[in-house]
Amino acid sequence: MNLPLGAKRWIYTKSVVALERDEYGVYELLDSMGNILYIGHGKIMTSLLKHLDDGEYPVAGAHCFSVEYTWDRTKSETRHREELAKYHKEYGTHPKFN
Repeated sequence: MNLPLGAKRWIYTKSVVALERDEYGVYELLDSMGNILYIGHGKIMTSLLKHLDDGEYPVAGAHCFSVEYTWDRTKSETRHREELAKYHKEYGTHPKFN
């Protein structure tokens, strides 16, 4: 079963991220209030690890995350563009770290 982005949130820790599949998808990083800080795409586990505090591209204040697997690189890129456009339409800007 593949949940849509935002349907379920998990605490953003290395041990929880390590349980994710390393398959293509789109993901959100959120602060403790549920505000979206970053919308990304790619291989989920690898990408999420890069945004931890000790990662290559840390996202300060990230408290939880949501994922949607697409199982395909092109589909993940398409979903990423859709989610960024949806966010921009609602807030008039992109998430803080995008």
